[in-house]
Amino acid sequence: MIRILLVVLGASAVAGAAILGYLAGLRLGSGPTSASYDESLVVERTSEWLEIPAPDAEFEALDGTTVRLADYRGGVVVLNFWGTWCPPCVKEIPELVALQPELEALGGTVLGPAVDSGSPERIGAFLDDFGVNYPIVIGSGSQAVGDFGAIGYPFTLLIDADGVIRRRYLGPQTADGLMEDVRELLDPRDPAS
Repeated sequence: MIRILLVVLGASAVAGAAILGYLAGLRLGSGPTSASYDESLVVERTSEWLEIPAPDAEFEALDGTTVRLADYRGGVVVLNFWGTWCPPCVKEIPELVALQPELEALGGTVLGPAVDSGSPERIGAFLDDFGVNYPIVIGSGSQAVGDFGAIGYPFTLLIDADGVIRRRYLGPQTADGLMEDVRELLDPRDPAS
């Protein structure tokens, strides 16, 4: 019994130290830009192109209307699950703001479900300082995990125009890195498309 307890406590300590180390490395005092963003913060990016149909999920927009993921078919969607309580998510917001105009020019968008982040008013007030130029909707942890397989935050999916999840990312991403994948996805000469 004591041996099991020690193993559990040891595993918990290692996991806690890893999380604290990750958060400590974020240097939250300064806002990121594409030019100064630390690429080492990217935790995971799938190396192979995926072929997973995206669920027909519904979200509540901050104005109370219903937004369906399927409403965005026909364009590339960068679906970014984030939270106001999540320092790496906040660190990533300027990258997504920088990405949005490039995606819009290609007929796509960033869509940001705010996971377990409070009321629409609270989320809106939080975003006022960030100049967010992409749609923010309300999400839940159970939806992010159950429907999309989120294993941490920020959790981002690159969804093609046909509603197929093509890449998965864990941790804050850069606008340049995401746009590189979007361009590769849209290049008809590339076997990924």
